[in-house]
Amino acid sequence: MGLDDNLVYHADILIFGIILIFTLASLPRAYARLSRRSEWSQGHFLRSITPLPATTPRFNPTRPPLPPVEPESFVDLDHGNSSTACAPLPSEHQNSLMHVVNEKALPKHPNHGPDVSSIWHHAAFVLDYRVHENYSVNQVLLILVYIIIIFYVSFYQSDPFTDPHRAGFVIASQIPFVYALATKNNIIGMMVGVGYEKLNFLHRLVGKVMVIGANVHFIGYVYKWSLAGDIYSKLAEDYVRWGIVALVCLDILGFCSTEYVRSKSYNLFITSHVASLIIFLFAACYHEPTCVPYVAAACVFYILDHVVRAIKTRITTAKLQPLPELGITRVEVPSINAGWRAGQHVRLRVLSSSMGWWGWSEVHPFTIANVAETSEGMVLMCKKTGHWTGSLFSMAQTASYGETGKEVGRDVRVMVEGPYGGVGHTVMSSYSGAVFTVGGSGISFALSAVPDLIQAATGVKVIDIIWSVQDPSSLTPLLPLLTNLVQQNSSTRVNVHVYYTRAISTSFHRTYLPQGITILPGRPKLGKLLDQAITNTISAGGSNGVFVGVCGPLSLANSMARVVRYSDVRLCTAVGGVKLHEETFGW
Repeated sequence: MGLDDNLVYHADILIFGIILIFTLASLPRAYARLSRRSEWSQGHFLRSITPLPATTPRFNPTRPPLPPVEPESFVDLDHGNSSTACAPLPSEHQNSLMHVVNEKALPKHPNHGPDVSSIWHHAAFVLDYRVHENYSVNQVLLILVYIIIIFYVSFYQSDPFTDPHRAGFVIASQIPFVYALATKNNIIGMMVGVGYEKLNFLHRLVGKVMVIGANVHFIGYVYKWSLAGDIYSKLAEDYVRWGIVALVCLDILGFCSTEYVRSKSYNLFITSHVASLIIFLFAACYHEPTCVPYVAAACVFYILDHVVRAIKTRITTAKLQPLPELGITRVEVPSINAGWRAGQHVRLRVLSSSMGWWGWSEVHPFTIANVAETSEGMVLMCKKTGHWTGSLFSMAQTASYGETGKEVGRDVRVMVEGPYGGVGHTVMSSYSGAVFTVGGSGISFALSAVPDLIQAATGVKVIDIIWSVQDPSSLTPLLPLLTNLVQQNSSTRVNVHVYYTRAISTSFHRTYLPQGITILPGRPKLGKLLDQAITNTISAGGSNGVFVGVCGPLSLANSMARVVRYSDVRLCTAVGGVKLHEETFGW
């Protein structure tokens, strides 16, 4: 075995060793989750079963509006949890959930420590710090470790201009990793207990390294052949031409994977990805036979992923209903009502010519918006943000004729693939408190998680939903569902805080809200709301930690991450730690 073989071999072993370390670190959570028999059948395959008796009201888009409140009944009161000092919407009862806690009486050590933040708070304080946009310190460290490994094996006793073969060999060794990280049924994600979307930043990193390395490899040989004076004869050889084909494929992948292309032309991104990835594998094998084992490994990951994806796919009929107040299309799939965990998402394809020439070919991820095992089936909430979701919303507004005559909405054939993602090995029901901070259509995360926590009769004592919307009327279509959550007779206390972020005037039509639901103008003061939730959990006797789930735009996730990072150490210690989970839009 030569130096190149030896270096690449040990680099791959080292990378696999790092993956193994993260796998071992996730084993306690995996054991805690899988020790529950119900977890073995949830979160893997969608299916249909006999539903449980209905505990939540069915959605009715044609229900009459709630009666407005007269302006003179408004109160001039600021709860202190909003950044805009305007009057809140009145409730049937004053609902003060903040309890006074004597900080001196707080224990100095946690009773139970499910999270790193409750034990090694200072280490977590540094590792969770956001360096740039969605990258935390621990992600940056992981990126740096990978780059250092690649740079070492690429340049140890080697010059890319005199020994360009090394760069090509290193890039070939990364083929299995980039393909494994690209799959939806991600073997690495399964090992470490996270969804494929959480590892997407590593897929992009390995891809960029391969693009750069391939170009260095080619430029090095061009330089070497030019000095030797035989560049034209070399370029005429078949193996070199196949290498150029592989290089062009990688460069196309690199360009079409940029954020600009992904956002402006998703079809170009996905088409170029599929075509270039397949052609690249063949070209690499014809270019250099030593690539064959790496390509074979990549093919195994790719083929197995598509086999599992086919097994996870269901073709069925869905009911589309528009929610104009939210700018959302509600997709109800009655034939699928089980098989997912709270927080998971599915990939939706609408098989209709009404979606446009290429709309039927697009697949988009959406978080499941209800609890499993209900009669209404699986529910998705698709926010109107682009051409595809705009076409879906327009199609939902089309009137159709049903058993009761003309009604808004229509039935359409869909292809549903999943479930994917979610909270991994985290068991939300093992915590004493839960806070769901959501924005817009991100309410789907809370609507699937909260009923599950309530119905399972778990040890969760306090649940807070913090929902940011653009207009207060967004609350209207979901008010029956939220009212049912806060009024269910259980040991869990549920509070819903709605904030409309584009408040211009306080003179809008209001409705009385049930106890436990409040609405305020402005942006929520997340730090104060989190401290309130932790304090309420401690007052209720909870000491198993607080789960904080975020679903919404990246800015919301970053804000909540900063709040958790700078939260009161003594409160976090007293409650048993704070676990943050993020589901962000626009992967």
